[in-house]
Amino acid sequence: MKLSLAWIFDHIDADWKQINVSQLVDQFNRTTAEIEAFEKVVINLDQFSLGQVQEIKIDTIVLFSPEWKQTVELPIREDACEHCYFVLKKENKSINWAYAYDWHSSKDCLIPAIYCEQGLCAGGWKKQFETEDFIFEIDNKSITHRPDMWGHRGFAREIAALLKLPFKSLDTFLLQKPISHYDAIAPATEKHPFKIQVKDLSACKRFAGLYIEQIEQRPSLLWMAHRLLRVDGKPIDAIVDTTNYVMLDLSQPMHAFDVATISSKTIMPRFAANKEKLTLLDGQQLELTSQDFVITDGKKPIALAGIMGGLDTAITKKTKALFLEAACFDATIIRRSLIRHKIRTDASIRFEKSLDPNQNTLAIMRFLRLMHDAAMAIKPAQEIASVGASAKEITITVAHDFIEKRLGITIASDFIINTLQCLGFIVTFEQGEYIVIVPTFRCSKDITIKDDIVEEVGRFFGYTSIPPKLPVREMEPFSIESVMRLRSIKEILAYTLHMREVCSYAFFDESFLKKIKWEPQKTLTIQNPVSENWYRLVTSLIPGLLAAIDENCADYDQLHFFEWGRIWYPPDPEKELQQLAGIFFDQKHKVDFYEAKDQLMNLFALLKLPIRFERVKKPELPWFLPYQTAYIFHEDNRIGIAGKINQAFLEEITEGDAFIFELDGDFLLRYKPVIARFKQLTKFPPIERDISILVPLQKTADQLIALIAQIDPSVISVDLIDMFEKPEWGNQKALTFRFVLQSPSRTLSKEEADVVWNKIAKQLQSEGAQIR
Repeated sequence: MKLSLAWIFDHIDADWKQINVSQLVDQFNRTTAEIEAFEKVVINLDQFSLGQVQEIKIDTIVLFSPEWKQTVELPIREDACEHCYFVLKKENKSINWAYAYDWHSSKDCLIPAIYCEQGLCAGGWKKQFETEDFIFEIDNKSITHRPDMWGHRGFAREIAALLKLPFKSLDTFLLQKPISHYDAIAPATEKHPFKIQVKDLSACKRFAGLYIEQIEQRPSLLWMAHRLLRVDGKPIDAIVDTTNYVMLDLSQPMHAFDVATISSKTIMPRFAANKEKLTLLDGQQLELTSQDFVITDGKKPIALAGIMGGLDTAITKKTKALFLEAACFDATIIRRSLIRHKIRTDASIRFEKSLDPNQNTLAIMRFLRLMHDAAMAIKPAQEIASVGASAKEITITVAHDFIEKRLGITIASDFIINTLQCLGFIVTFEQGEYIVIVPTFRCSKDITIKDDIVEEVGRFFGYTSIPPKLPVREMEPFSIESVMRLRSIKEILAYTLHMREVCSYAFFDESFLKKIKWEPQKTLTIQNPVSENWYRLVTSLIPGLLAAIDENCADYDQLHFFEWGRIWYPPDPEKELQQLAGIFFDQKHKVDFYEAKDQLMNLFALLKLPIRFERVKKPELPWFLPYQTAYIFHEDNRIGIAGKINQAFLEEITEGDAFIFELDGDFLLRYKPVIARFKQLTKFPPIERDISILVPLQKTADQLIALIAQIDPSVISVDLIDMFEKPEWGNQKALTFRFVLQSPSRTLSKEEADVVWNKIAKQLQSEGAQIR
């Protein structure tokens, strides 16, 4: 954004030429925002003159310069009309049309027709021209939080406070006009013959309109045109220029409609209907959506609210009456519309910063004052109609001690009061507390809490004036056990299980969820997501791992991934949990459940975490395959789930097979294994025995191992060493267990071992097993 220093000082009661601009820029950058560059502008008017159109031919235009007393013939231009004045430029002995860049604009266009009083056309107009100025280029990102500073007056307020100069009252720039306030509908009256109805006050907080029954149509005013050009505006004619000038002056966009094109005498801001059509001022044709907010004539759209007006109601040379509007539109709606339609204008840039709702009526009165000062014939309605509640000032109470503690300095109360008052705040100081009334142009987005008041004081005091002091922190020993345990878990997965770590977003990838045809339930959503594809917090890490398989399966047949991340899982989705998830994927071969389970058991063994598996018939999560999935328990606590993947999910991505698991990360971090203690080794030899059985399929190896281990005290260990199934066995499977017998006090005999074996066999038979 570009700003003119001469324009800024219209609002300051001082001469800008007495200011050291370099020092001002340096001070402003340290205090308020970033001026990226500044340039001194000096225009030599000796090479410029006004030429009046005498005749318009087919290919040329004949003009006469009263100052140079010379008739010239120049190439045709579309905006030429007889008796209008245009700016001419003399270079060496040739005379040509003057271009915008001749008056230090970055735009490559002709300077439009200029209005000039008859007595000044012979060169007197140059006395009204600002031949010197400084142009500031502002870093827009540095004022995103300051909607009041998207106009010259906002900058003037800051500069006046910095330089301790008198700031002019806004009333001197306004032509006062009565205002009638309405909640949602302003009916047509004798004082204001247009009906205004706002359909959604959340999308349009305030909407003000003024009917102007008669207005003089003039070319661009000379002083206004060259100011607009210097800040890269584009002058068109006096009416349109004035609306743009008000926007750049007070940071309030406004728009003028040709009344002759609005037969209904109704203005109705509302959301558009899907596929409604609108042709904008630049000729672009839009197909609107129900998310776009528009201004209508009660039937059809005539403007895309906050962005650009419509072509059908545009101001032309034939315009004799107009409807002037200034509104406050919702920043989010405007931003989404400009992104959707890829249109960004000076107006939309300001609306998406959350403007002061109360300044819309001020903008209309500023427009009237500019018309009055230009002595333009104008006949406005008797009052301004304003729909929507006025914004309220907010009051913040902040203690003097609080400010000093936050800034770490001792500061005088007079400095605080004077600083805030210069910035437009109303301040009273009572019993060590400041009662600060924040004006609406600062509380719409910027100043809402007492820390914001501290920031205002601090930046004017000068952060470089605060002596640097290192913070004092009391260091106490703390446990890093969970950090080291997480490191150990990742090392086991990476080096022992040969898995690769995946790091994905904390949000579901909506496009991938559609691909696997799964819709999560009870998720937390983000109010202001950075993308429409990332707005729901994850309830599981498995979709992210499947997405990693999808991205890499074209290059690898086998993929082993794990991820340690955070989830927000029902029934309490607002509680943040840690989870470990993994996948063993093979594109060419079946993944054996028990082989993958053994891999997972290596993790638990190295963590010294005893667990047991319990088969699940109907898993809660749809990507697990029924009857080939098991819950994982430590004692009576369920700490995870593991099993084969449901092919219905995997087939949406690729061919192949996979084993997946999800574990409670918080439990893994806080689990403390039993400390291993030395036991006296027995000097008596152990005896190993095997037993092979046929058992029903529903019997698990863990259940049988626990049963065998408790039959006799001499059984010190039990292991499953073999298992297989045959179709002809039906609902049975073969298992072989090896158990070890040992006594701490004597050598067991063969007969004693046989007795224990028989006891085990008998107990297993009582559980439905057949000894093989």
